[in-house]
Amino acid sequence: MNKRYIKIALALLSVAGYMQNVAFARDSPSSPNSPNKQLPIDPEEAKQASAIMSEALAIAQKHAEHTDDYEEYSKEDDGTILYFKKVNNVEIGKIELTIPNPNNYNDVVNMLWDPNGAKNFDDKFIKGSIPRVYNPNLVIIQQRYKSLMMSWQRYYHALANKVELSKDQTALILVSSNMNDHDGGNNKKYVNPIVESANSFKPDIDSEEDIRNGDLYKMYVHLVAVFIKKEADCVKVTYISSVSNIKILIEPNAPSFVPSKIVKKILVKKILNITKLKDIFKN
Repeated sequence: MNKRYIKIALALLSVAGYMQNVAFARDSPSSPNSPNKQLPIDPEEAKQASAIMSEALAIAQKHAEHTDDYEEYSKEDDGTILYFKKVNNVEIGKIELTIPNPNNYNDVVNMLWDPNGAKNFDDKFIKGSIPRVYNPNLVIIQQRYKSLMMSWQRYYHALANKVELSKDQTALILVSSNMNDHDGGNNKKYVNPIVESANSFKPDIDSEEDIRNGDLYKMYVHLVAVFIKKEADCVKVTYISSVSNIKILIEPNAPSFVPSKIVKKILVKKILNITKLKDIFKN
């Protein structure tokens, strides 16, 4: 091949690469779900986000692999058991459930990865969006919820990562950091007590006007993880959850002396929403 043909080939490859990037941007989940245009992504920011979620996955696997260091909190009528334990002075809840029919595997993964998938099993869910996409499986997600006793809206931003552990097992991980979403509320600096590397991650998020005005109440995800595994006759789901500002689940201005038992019951109700997947995927 002479030099002229080599130059033509390289030019074609360059155009192909450009078109692939355009297609990814067009098909990215941020397009239909995010109200704002995505800011240009710093490659170092994307690299840092990936490293954080690698650490988060390792931590989540450690807390999901057994229940030896958890305490049983409740047992549901269908036999589902909810466990809790304390890590770095925050609680982690864990629940395991079985969904019939292994053919439901992909549908379960897709529903839980969808930023609006929670509308199928959480009646307090309002909407989800994706303000930033690093790659199709690594994004920043925003989700909004109603408080349980009043019409106040609450929200969080978190890194979200989908990891295919094998052809029959997928992990979905959420982790918050002290992101700059220009929140107009009087919020203290957030420190993630479980995923330490997240504390240096401070991307700038082009958030909506109501967030900038302080009209929403801010929550944080210390660590949420879902492990979905396809078995021979079913789909196994292991869910762990640790979030901050639990009182906001009740009402944003809930006094500090609200009994811890009430707060715990609200948290339990929130975690148990995941068990509704068993009814959604009955067959």
